[in-house]
Amino acid sequence: MSSAAARPTILVCDDEPSLRELVRAVLGEDYVYAEAADGRAALTLARDVEPDLVVLDLMLPIVSGIDVLEQLRRDERLAEVPVIVITAWSHAEASAWTAGADRFVSKPFEPDELIAAVEELLDRGVGSTEPPKSGGAGSAGAGAGL
Repeated sequence: MSSAAARPTILVCDDEPSLRELVRAVLGEDYVYAEAADGRAALTLARDVEPDLVVLDLMLPIVSGIDVLEQLRRDERLAEVPVIVITAWSHAEASAWTAGADRFVSKPFEPDELIAAVEELLDRGVGSTEPPKSGGAGSAGAGAGL
């Protein structure tokens, strides 16, 4: 994982290049980014880079996002890396929590919701498989979503 002096590394896993770009734009230049367009690449990069946080879509080709998440949680080097699941599959929230997600953000998402989730999980520094206690990620917010 990144040292405290270095910018945190975020692995962004989505098959849509425009969404990976959007996540980078929303989160800004305070982070180093690695990107994967499919589940196999996500797992390879996660093992090579050992990111500080993962933003993971569930609808990935080759290996599904749920399978990626389950494999990350079984890898002792990556098991504690916080994972934010970001997907249009709102019906998959329970599966994401069961697989080990730290936060669930529905597409279209509010930029502030993603920023808050990333900041909270990086500040906490340890993954948790418990849903947020109040105003949880994935809840509908006001304003135009992305």
